[in-house]
Amino acid sequence: MTVPMMFEDRKGYAIAERMAAEAIASIDPELAVAERAVTFDPEVGVFTIPFLGTNVFVSFPEGVVSGEDERRLSGAAAILALHYLVYHGEPLQKEGWLAYRDMPGARHFMSAFEDMAEKRVSDYFGDEPGQMIRAAAALGGRPSDTGDVSFEIPAFPRVPLLVVLWGACEGVEGSARILFKPSASFYFHSEDLAALGAVTAERLIAVHKFRGDDV
Repeated sequence: MTVPMMFEDRKGYAIAERMAAEAIASIDPELAVAERAVTFDPEVGVFTIPFLGTNVFVSFPEGVVSGEDERRLSGAAAILALHYLVYHGEPLQKEGWLAYRDMPGARHFMSAFEDMAEKRVSDYFGDEPGQMIRAAAALGGRPSDTGDVSFEIPAFPRVPLLVVLWGACEGVEGSARILFKPSASFYFHSEDLAALGAVTAERLIAVHKFRGDDV
């Protein structure tokens, strides 16, 4: 599957969404359920995909994506949900957590990933790393032991992310890393992984802003 350059051409979102929606009709629902750890209701023709602490729904065979409020989704979230069902890449033969730069083809989107994903996390949470704790937990994250604060977040059932934050200290700005499992390249193209990092950063910030002290 050819994936349009969404980060370089915003119109590519519409192209990518249309192509992915059309590809949904060609997948085997039973195989998708087994391979992607999603559920499928054959009576209504709908996949349910856990995604960053919520569920998204993809109709089959139409490829229409909606959220829990039944509103149709578009843009990055919709494309990621569709690609999660249809994309097949090659998993890396490595172990542990990998930086984005280690993913196949990442050099084309490295700058965008750093600016739109990692830097956004550090800019927002860097002065008070503890503020990320409950926001990450709200997305289903589990604490890890890296950095000042870190969480393993199940972005998709088979695609966890490790978000690591080092807080600002003595005039040094905070920094963040978003890491991937080697298997992530099987489920997503490198551009999708960059978009996934950006969406995760957006969700962390949005959850914290919306819930504030109640997160």
